[in-house]
Amino acid sequence: MCGIAGIRDERGADEGLVRAMTERLRHRGPDGEGFFSDDGVALGMRRLAIIDPEHGHQPLYNERRDIAVVFNGELYNHAELRDWLGERGHTFNSGSDGEVLPHLYEELGSGFVERLNGIFAIAVWDGRERTLHLARDEFGVKPLYYSEHGGRLTFASELRALLADRTLPRELDHAAIDQFLTLRFVPSPRTPLAAVRKLRPATLLSFGADGRSEHEWASAPPLASRTDRDELVEEYADAFERAVMRQLMSDRPIGVMLSGGVDSGAIASVMARNSAHVRAFTVGFEGGGDVDEIAAAKRTAELVGAEHESLLVSDSEYLAALPDSLVKLEEPVGATSALAVNYVAELMRPTVPVALCGQGADEPNGGYGRYRGVALAQRLRRVPGARALAGLAASRSGAGDGTLGRGLATLGSGADLDMLMAAYRVLSDADKERLYAPAFAARLREGEAEPASVPVERLRARVADLDPLAQMLYVDTRLSLPDELLLIADKMSMAASVELRVPCLDRDLVRVAESAHSSEKVRGRERKALHKQALERFLPREVVYGRKLGWETPMDRWLRSELRPLLREVLLAGDGLSRELFREQELERMIDRHSTREMDHTRQLFCLLSLGLWQRAVATA
Repeated sequence: MCGIAGIRDERGADEGLVRAMTERLRHRGPDGEGFFSDDGVALGMRRLAIIDPEHGHQPLYNERRDIAVVFNGELYNHAELRDWLGERGHTFNSGSDGEVLPHLYEELGSGFVERLNGIFAIAVWDGRERTLHLARDEFGVKPLYYSEHGGRLTFASELRALLADRTLPRELDHAAIDQFLTLRFVPSPRTPLAAVRKLRPATLLSFGADGRSEHEWASAPPLASRTDRDELVEEYADAFERAVMRQLMSDRPIGVMLSGGVDSGAIASVMARNSAHVRAFTVGFEGGGDVDEIAAAKRTAELVGAEHESLLVSDSEYLAALPDSLVKLEEPVGATSALAVNYVAELMRPTVPVALCGQGADEPNGGYGRYRGVALAQRLRRVPGARALAGLAASRSGAGDGTLGRGLATLGSGADLDMLMAAYRVLSDADKERLYAPAFAARLREGEAEPASVPVERLRARVADLDPLAQMLYVDTRLSLPDELLLIADKMSMAASVELRVPCLDRDLVRVAESAHSSEKVRGRERKALHKQALERFLPREVVYGRKLGWETPMDRWLRSELRPLLREVLLAGDGLSRELFREQELERMIDRHSTREMDHTRQLFCLLSLGLWQRAVATA
């Protein structure tokens, strides 16, 4: 795992700037660095050595050295690719997984990415064609930012590296902020900075003498029609086991981030079947009430025979770390438990620099409560008068933006896209009308702002012939997952120089999951039904069907008490972002109504706090 950066500029690439950018990625790669320059291009990287630590240095080259690659990630099928390339006469100098990349590109051109099973952000310089290619893995596990300004392209694994360029404009992307306050994340390709973009998952972006081109290379949309339950369960269990086995490749100690739930527990079980020593790490939160991650994780570790380490985080520790942790993410987010990954990574880093985790199981398999709501809504929509009744109930209930309000809005929606947007929304159009300052609203109108529904519809339209729940699972796997939860996982783990792998997003495993009809995943009140039944192969039923745990925080209470001074300072004091974008009177009203429990504005206020803290960090970067 690494951090990469570079410049493409026909007038001459600034190697000094690339070194400055790369230095800002040192936490992603404490084990070394490497650089490449040619006429008009400069590449740099920081290395976290996992595969062939002694020889797997970057940049990587083909035999003629006219193709150069820097690479962040892991390629789980590199051994098969190495054999295939060897049959075609290619030679290798190390056991590094990334060394196959320049040779694979030489054989297949830009289509090389379609042969990769892994997590990656890649930059390929083709000196023959004088073209720079940027690529990101299919589910967006690894981030890649880029900017085109001043006649040159810059790119990097993290936003902070791009900000080493003092000429990079810091103006806000108002449409991105509006999308964030709808979805609670900024959907690719936007970022909150107008001059910076994120490469979409499953995308190859090319910059050559003839300009730029963009190509999405993801596989065909799923049919999601299978109901052959027994066969699906067996195929899924087999694919799950192969995925974990593939991702155990490492020449450094490897562990597992273990919660008390089924996903990471099944991963630990497969690891224990194939390793004499498994190390598991868990963080618990003392304010989490009866949700005891540590106790449940310890039981699972004992069950599979794993060595277990844990850390209990206090309220005061969490609150003290919160502002800085949100800054580490480099983008505003709405997930209140973002610190958990960083705490676990810090716990494991002294002894284990790479870990598997259970992230990515919920989205393709229907693991969240909103999926059960959409499944119910799509059934009730067929009942005469149900939509009209839900709309009337929503208008009279005063449920607002709480779970009930969103559920009623989902049921009362008409088109499939409306149903998805009702399930997602943080701020409704009416909320925005009250909150947005006139100047902000005018900028959105004058700039012909892209509604948050546009990036959702771009993906939903690919699977419009599927039922609404299947559409939502497809969209979430490719939108909210990479732009929120995977972003958090990458930034928080790499801040501690720990590589995090996600077997549940193995390409072959997701193919099996997405071949199943949505009714095989959400069955009555049971979520992730197919996934859980398959994992009975690895864990006892009491673990598989135990209560779903999560790193819960009492954020609603904190925003009324301990965090209220910070909230008021960020949103109301000085000349910060909130003063520029929002009506002070409405901010005061939201804070007061939440404090008196008149309304639960936890989601909205946390998003606004995250946005304000992000802006402060960028202003001083």
